[in-house]
Amino acid sequence: MIQLRSVTKRYKNALALKNINLDILPGEFVFITGASGAGKSTLIKMLYREETPTTGTVLIGGINIANLPSDKVPNLRRCMGIVFQDYKLLQNQTVYDNIAYVIRTLGYSSSDIKTRVTGALKVVGLLDKAAAKPTELSGGEQQRVSIARALVNGPPLLIADEPTGNLDPKNSLEVMQILEQINQRGITVIVSTHDFTLVDRFRKRVLTLENGEIIRDIQAGTYGQ
Repeated sequence: MIQLRSVTKRYKNALALKNINLDILPGEFVFITGASGAGKSTLIKMLYREETPTTGTVLIGGINIANLPSDKVPNLRRCMGIVFQDYKLLQNQTVYDNIAYVIRTLGYSSSDIKTRVTGALKVVGLLDKAAAKPTELSGGEQQRVSIARALVNGPPLLIADEPTGNLDPKNSLEVMQILEQINQRGITVIVSTHDFTLVDRFRKRVLTLENGEIIRDIQAGTYGQ
């Protein structure tokens, strides 16, 4: 379970988040929406400890990650998958190695790594691209690789920050369908987005931020209501 209590984030003289109180249950699919500058990315970054609150607590599984020592942050992130707008793939490595990279340091055997990477590639429909380099893939395919990388360690939580921001409508829909399928396996999925067409189509829980505050929290909602 994810719990934010009285979370405020201040940058110099600007408030990015104001008194955020939020519960996200295991297995939920949540869209975080709002205009540019509303606080979506700041809120998302709180969840994987890229940012820490000025005041308040961020609890994941009952642990206040806001107070987590820096040397413990990698352990936290191994318990979640993170998908970025710009993919963050290693351009000189194959698709297979981009995904395997995540778990090679964790002591898995070569056969276990192969099983996990193959399974993740099957989920995103790219098993035939295992030997390709990112430069040989479309933007949609690169984002699917990044989703496979986020999944390979079997996390209970997947966080995606504007995962369709660089994609055309067709690829955006495919990526969101994959995220929905992942959620149907019981994984909590949290997606920040400004793409109202996708939010309206998928009808998940929708949080709307405005000026750093949650102004709407609707189950099976749309972008605007």
